[in-house]
Amino acid sequence: MSKLTNKGLLMTALICGNVLWGGTAVHAEEIGEYDLDTMVVTATRTMKQLQEVPASVSVVTAKDIEARNVTTIQEALQYVPGLYMNQMKAQDDQIMLRGMDTPNILVLVDGVQLNSAYKGAVNFDQIPVESIERIEVLRGAASSIYGGRAVAGVINITTKEATGKLNGDVVLSYGSNNTWKKSVQARAKVNDKWSFGVGYENSSSDGYRGFYRTAKASSGTGMYNANLPVLSDGKTYVYGGRGEKQWKTENYNFNVKYNFNDSQSLKYAFNRSESEKKYVNPFSYVKDAAGNPVYNGTVTTQNGNKITLKTSSFFGYDNIDIRNIHSLTYNDEKNNLNASFSYAKDQISGFTSPNSPTDINYTGPGDLSDHPGELYSLNIEKAWENVGNHTILVGGNYKQEEMVQHRFNLSKWHDRDSKLNEYATDSGKVKNAALFVQDEYKMNDKVTMYAGLRYDNYKKGDGHFWKAGAYDTTSQGESYNELSPKLAFDFKADENTNYYVSYGHSFNPGPMYQIYRYGGSGMGQVIPNPELDPETSDTFEVGMKQKLSDNTNFGINLYRIETKDKIAYTSFYNAAGDCTHKQYINYNEEKRRGVEFELNHKFDSNWSAYLNYAWQTGKTSGAVIPGTNKNQAYSGVADYTVPKHLFHSGIEYNNDKLNVLLDCQYVSERMSPDSATGEYGAEDAFFIVNTGINYKLAKDVTLQFGITNLLDKEFYCSEATAGRTYNVGLRYSF
Repeated sequence: MSKLTNKGLLMTALICGNVLWGGTAVHAEEIGEYDLDTMVVTATRTMKQLQEVPASVSVVTAKDIEARNVTTIQEALQYVPGLYMNQMKAQDDQIMLRGMDTPNILVLVDGVQLNSAYKGAVNFDQIPVESIERIEVLRGAASSIYGGRAVAGVINITTKEATGKLNGDVVLSYGSNNTWKKSVQARAKVNDKWSFGVGYENSSSDGYRGFYRTAKASSGTGMYNANLPVLSDGKTYVYGGRGEKQWKTENYNFNVKYNFNDSQSLKYAFNRSESEKKYVNPFSYVKDAAGNPVYNGTVTTQNGNKITLKTSSFFGYDNIDIRNIHSLTYNDEKNNLNASFSYAKDQISGFTSPNSPTDINYTGPGDLSDHPGELYSLNIEKAWENVGNHTILVGGNYKQEEMVQHRFNLSKWHDRDSKLNEYATDSGKVKNAALFVQDEYKMNDKVTMYAGLRYDNYKKGDGHFWKAGAYDTTSQGESYNELSPKLAFDFKADENTNYYVSYGHSFNPGPMYQIYRYGGSGMGQVIPNPELDPETSDTFEVGMKQKLSDNTNFGINLYRIETKDKIAYTSFYNAAGDCTHKQYINYNEEKRRGVEFELNHKFDSNWSAYLNYAWQTGKTSGAVIPGTNKNQAYSGVADYTVPKHLFHSGIEYNNDKLNVLLDCQYVSERMSPDSATGEYGAEDAFFIVNTGINYKLAKDVTLQFGITNLLDKEFYCSEATAGRTYNVGLRYSF
């Protein structure tokens, strides 16, 4: 077969894959490559070539972010093998890594944990993408050096620092659904000693209709008649929805750095993020005789059966989150010493909701659930290089997390400041002290061993639970001691090929809301579980990395994760079969398996392409718990929330002024095979194509235009997705 034919087949195979949300344009200056010579630090906490680390690591650089013109961190991450991004733009927690969500993924920004104290989730809107220098994504167990949360992996974000007298970026973009982004990020070196950075970002969108309401029909006739969309079961009707989900975020950041000398520095950084989400313009498909929408009453459907509408079903929550993060970092590059302290506080974190609304324009009494959290963290680590054939890393960490949930009655449900009285409070605190050590031992020219061990002392503090006229109780704290070992070997077969094998143990306490929070009647009487034990996992992995040529890099790995004491949301019933309460409990075990594959190729100076694919599956097992919804034992039952297939690829053309990127993604369904597809509530498989065309108007000015979901594919990620969206933007770099 000719070289030309080979090239054509490879280009065809590598055609396209990445979703760019909210009308994101793609600036294809140069696709990020899987460069095995890239230096990374996350896998071992020491600087190593990507080819030589015994782990699966991906790198997203500032250049990649600018080239793809992504608007959020999630969008930048979605290129990574084994990572799934939910297509609902306004969701708080959008990503999964190896089938696990963010409470099982440690997310760091300049060494500061971004996971919230309350839920362990991550609000990625806290960090503007224009401020990011690079993101390293480590897949696999990393608890031996990072502790809890690092089960599926670690996302390590590093922000930009000043490189000259003044540099930065200004971005303005507008897209479908009245989506705006305005960002200014600037950095400057005052002199050899002092430098600083400052930034502001504002994003907003009118949103689109994604959350619909359904009802199952019963026999009888109603007050109104309507011809309604019906789901595949023939009994469930879609009668309206909450309307558009509007959102807006603002972010302020500032940092100042003092260099004592060429190797020692002290840096203070501050970040403030404010975000709001709410539903507006609720709608109903049911009309009265005059053509006015109906939000309450009984309805006779086109099939002669009856559904019931309630006004409250058309209302959602008003969410507000305000968070401040402070950090102070000392770095001594010459002596390989790093120490940092950080403090994160949720000034406001929660939502308001209406109490028994009587009409669709209801502005009366409501409820406020405010659950701010605080996180203190102190880290110190030091490395000794070239101690014979060893590099030794020693470190310690102390972390304290606090949560409190205040619940108030409001006179006006949209106004969180219209508090009448506080009627319930839940609070708790957890502490974790840890020591870790890692030995990188070069056994010979071919084999390097990495052996690590972490000791964690985790303590759940006493909880306090109060509700006016109902209860005023406390829970007793409990301590845990856990050893998390890690053992890995890297084998250098030749200059272009490395193999690795690794084992790691992970220790992950449950989020604080599962331990200390009452959920209230609106959530079905969810009660706290102060006796909840941490989950533990063991991860086994083998992999290979190879330079197939100067222009082609390839990587593949296989992994297996076994989790014990897995936490499950459980309903409890009385003898009459009524649900009395719900609670998070340690219930089952899970086994996950997966394969991840990555290929990057540069055809010539203008054309390049990439492809990655992940196959993953999870199976759970559990025993009978009488009086609960866990009333049958099961073994090896598939976890259908895990997307089994993730395929992503793209092809790029680049010259001095014009850049074009064609991009595709396929994600398999996230539900059982016998579930209906293509309708509201489904977790559909989808294949989407995106494109971006960018033109340099001047050396530092780029005009950007992009289309997301070019083919306007209709699919559901539980809720409806946005369809085809457009975006146009202007970027100025100085």
